[in-house]
Amino acid sequence: MFYRTFSNSQVRRNAFTLIELLVVIAIIAILVALLLPAVQQAREAARRTQCKNNLKQLAIAAHNYHDTHGTFPLQAGTSLYGYSAQAQLLPFHEQGNLYNLIDFRQPLTVGVAFNPRVNPAIADVAGRVLPILLCPSESGDPYWTDAFGFRWAGGNYLLNGGSGEGLKYCSTSNTDGLFYRGSNIRMRDITDGTSNTVFMAEGLFGNRIASATALVNPQRQMKRVSLGAPCSATSDQMLAANATGWDGRRASSWISATGYQTLVQGYLTPNSRNPDIIHHGDIVSGPRSLHTGGIQLSMCDGSVRFVSENINATLFRNIFSRDDGNVTGEF
Repeated sequence: MFYRTFSNSQVRRNAFTLIELLVVIAIIAILVALLLPAVQQAREAARRTQCKNNLKQLAIAAHNYHDTHGTFPLQAGTSLYGYSAQAQLLPFHEQGNLYNLIDFRQPLTVGVAFNPRVNPAIADVAGRVLPILLCPSESGDPYWTDAFGFRWAGGNYLLNGGSGEGLKYCSTSNTDGLFYRGSNIRMRDITDGTSNTVFMAEGLFGNRIASATALVNPQRQMKRVSLGAPCSATSDQMLAANATGWDGRRASSWISATGYQTLVQGYLTPNSRNPDIIHHGDIVSGPRSLHTGGIQLSMCDGSVRFVSENINATLFRNIFSRDDGNVTGEF
């Protein structure tokens, strides 16, 4: 009987050596390192597209609201803690059932003015996060828990509160934007043109710390200032003033008409290194996002644009004003 035998050298030739294995692993690691940025960029592109779609849908909802009521959605009247225009838009982006749960004759908050708590009759709605109001690129917490333990739900898309120049940040008066307390702006009031005027822009959630003594992240904290009565100091004075504290409640309640909750101005350019400024519930601010290089916003004609962080500051304020006479065109 014939038996075939194999030498040790033949056996070794049919296996990987340790060096060969390490080389293969190194090559795979290099390929993964090269591909990972591309995968991350593709994911961010998808998130940015979804964010753009959200802004588009909200702008279309505003047009449908205007067709029905003859004005843009109404921001709250005299109350600092009234209902936002966002709440008025609900039935126009397939949230009619949620809208029907709100009795707008009821106050949004109860208790003392300087420390209000949510009206129990509205709590279920005020605590709901709405996907259409969230940018997928946002990594912050959409909830803010108040002193009474209630978790308010916020949103990333903020309404045009004006250029923010001078006293035009003040939500108690007729600003040059679209939304302020008691606003009922119509298409005909946008004399600069709907394609030249912002409807809504992105904002980042605050860090959810209501009161802090140190600035940790200017993108997620607001500078508190103390400059007398509401609407008595200009935005330039507020920018130059020393901080009395730092507030992380930005964009923490989509249902509330309080300025720092649902409004944004064009005073600060996108993703400014200067933090937003809060004074008696009003805000002097600019849009913010986690998109590389800028932010997205929707215009009053329903279009959505990406705006670079390097946009000229004067031009940026112009597109937040509905009637300053400066027709910007492309930017």
